[in-house]
Amino acid sequence: MRRIFAAIICICVFSTGYAQQQYPYYNDIQAFKKQDSLDVPTGNEILFVGSSSFTYWQDVNNYFPGHRIINRGFGGSNLLDVIHYANDVIFAYHPKQIVIYCGENDLASDTVKAPLVLKRFQTLFSMIRAKMPAIPISYISIKPSPSRARLIPETVKSNKAIQKFLATQPNTSFIDVYSKMMPLNPAIFKEDQLHMKPVGYRIWQKEIAPHLVDQQISTMKVATFNLRLNIAYDSANAWPHRKDMARDLIRYHKFDVFGVQEALIDQMQDLNAMGTYAHVGVGRNDGKEGGEFSAIFYNKDKYELLKSGNFWLSPTPEVPSKGWDAAYIRICTWARLSEKATGKEFYFFNTHFDNEGVLARENAAKMILEKIHELSDSHTPVIITGDFNSNPETSAYGTIVKQFRDAKLVSKTPPYGPDSTFQDFKYHNWTKVVTEGRIDFVFVNGNIEVLDYGVLTDSRDLRFPSDHFPVVSTIRF
Repeated sequence: MRRIFAAIICICVFSTGYAQQQYPYYNDIQAFKKQDSLDVPTGNEILFVGSSSFTYWQDVNNYFPGHRIINRGFGGSNLLDVIHYANDVIFAYHPKQIVIYCGENDLASDTVKAPLVLKRFQTLFSMIRAKMPAIPISYISIKPSPSRARLIPETVKSNKAIQKFLATQPNTSFIDVYSKMMPLNPAIFKEDQLHMKPVGYRIWQKEIAPHLVDQQISTMKVATFNLRLNIAYDSANAWPHRKDMARDLIRYHKFDVFGVQEALIDQMQDLNAMGTYAHVGVGRNDGKEGGEFSAIFYNKDKYELLKSGNFWLSPTPEVPSKGWDAAYIRICTWARLSEKATGKEFYFFNTHFDNEGVLARENAAKMILEKIHELSDSHTPVIITGDFNSNPETSAYGTIVKQFRDAKLVSKTPPYGPDSTFQDFKYHNWTKVVTEGRIDFVFVNGNIEVLDYGVLTDSRDLRFPSDHFPVVSTIRF
């Protein structure tokens, strides 16, 4: 009996191994792995993945100077094959962008129609988004070819369906090569009238090039810092006793772009005196210098200001005003900035929500999201910072994280520092007397990757530089 059982196990193991080796394109995948061991990807490449139109494009890097492309086209694969090997041909890498060409061989079976091609593509797309939520994804339309002219009606339907789907997804693009290859010209195809000659790939090059991302990575350190206004009531903790600490902290941690809250005009002047930063923002009381600023400071050597603005968190956002049940006038400042080294643009929003009005906080969150949609497109990196006077259990926070990501929760490295961001100048045992918890946040949209997150508890002579801890994140896009 034991011999029979052992024999059965051997047969099962052998059969499983044999089946694995016999799955279509197994040898192609092994060849990719060997190639990767010899030329280790850096993590900043553009990944081309899909079927034989990529497989035959062996010199693809010559068509796109200034870009480094990993070509993982294999055999006559269809979308199910790419899904099957996704761990090997997609998730084994950390690309800057994914470009997909697949679906043509699905239709070639003659039993698969456009709705099923769309469903398979959506499955692959969802798999990628689940593991790489911020990565740009481009899809090249299914091409026409003389040998598959019978497929043209379903090709058109498939392309339209996928294009319509991608139009609803952020950080994606649809690359139309189909229309550029019609009417069909047999001269651009090889003898099989299916695969393209170099002249065909030149057509593809022209259409693909504008969609390829800049592979220069922008990395920056962003932060939010409630300075605590300058008020004599704070006595030994008043701003004149803290300003050097605050400036030294900013300088030491090398903030690139940061938002401040509660800053009065003299505090703004003290930060400007550092010489490193320029700022945008106005006093909330009069739109000039009166009252607290929710200003944005940026390293003027690294970034160029393209545009900026302010709006009040109220039903009359154009003028200084209190909103709904707010106890104080509240404002949001925004800036559109460009990194000088790369030309990459991004938006930065900074605010300070009301400390009493629940409805005011809820509506303020909605207003900021509406303004972001008004100003930016789905491909632009956007950062929101501020003192939101709202912890993660509140509806205001919930409104924001429906569209933006909390930097702490998506950081690539474990968060640093305490959870709470407010300590009320209580240096000793502050965690036992402060109940506000985490109310200062850095939020990012899906175009940004968060490398780290920290709550900075820097102090000097048993004192903090503010009654809030600065919150800082290193991000890249």
